[in-house]
Amino acid sequence: MRMQSDQGSVGKTQLVLFASVALAACVSSVDPEPFPTGGTGGSSTATSGSGFVGSGSVTSNSSSAASTAASSSSSVASSSSSAVSSSSSSAGGGAAVSSSSAGGMGAGGMGAGGAPTGGLRLQYKANDTNPGDNQMKPAYRIMNDSTASVPMSELTIRYWYTLDGAQSVFYCDYATVACGNVTGSFMAATGMNADQYILVGFSAGAGSIAPGGNSGEVQTRIQRTDFTAYNEANDYSFDPTKTAFTDWTRVTLYQNGTLVWGTEP
Repeated sequence: MRMQSDQGSVGKTQLVLFASVALAACVSSVDPEPFPTGGTGGSSTATSGSGFVGSGSVTSNSSSAASTAASSSSSVASSSSSAVSSSSSSAGGGAAVSSSSAGGMGAGGMGAGGAPTGGLRLQYKANDTNPGDNQMKPAYRIMNDSTASVPMSELTIRYWYTLDGAQSVFYCDYATVACGNVTGSFMAATGMNADQYILVGFSAGAGSIAPGGNSGEVQTRIQRTDFTAYNEANDYSFDPTKTAFTDWTRVTLYQNGTLVWGTEP
């Protein structure tokens, strides 16, 4: 009987030990190490870190895009500024036209006293200083102060006067370029001391005026068809004091029909 009781105690002890081992194993599988140094938890942290770097990269790219856009806007603004500047420059180009229209000067514009600073100018001489005889004898010389040759066929001269009687006839008495290359006609006009002008022109045979050169003398004569006397004292272009070639703005010069020298009445 004692042996059976001891065997029963051993069996109970073994059962308790078995149950303890089983419980320990169960607890171990349910409650793993909370923050392992590797495994899934570490990978998760690394993924989160990579996500932040990626986010940072996106921010950096956005900054680059913003910088590029700002640079492009700056370039557009600069181009617009250049366009405005070019437009202003065009007005300066327009400035040469304005100078010609306002003062009748050539491409070089005007200096003090209305004298040109470059381009073409015209000199006048009175070969007959008597204001009351039956002829007018204006002489001309065209000066080329520009840096380009100027074909004389592009040029015309206007001498302004009052008719005061019968119509006039034009004569060329002498021309360095030959009188055969000089033409003259008469046109009606309106203005101070002028109801006519003598239009002097040149054919292609007159050649060109070299830079810094001149046309040479062109001596003309005008008489009435009935040879009666003129009254030159009231003529816009007449000046008996100019007995040598002198710049004279009351005789006007044109290039291709555009006023380049002098002041019309």
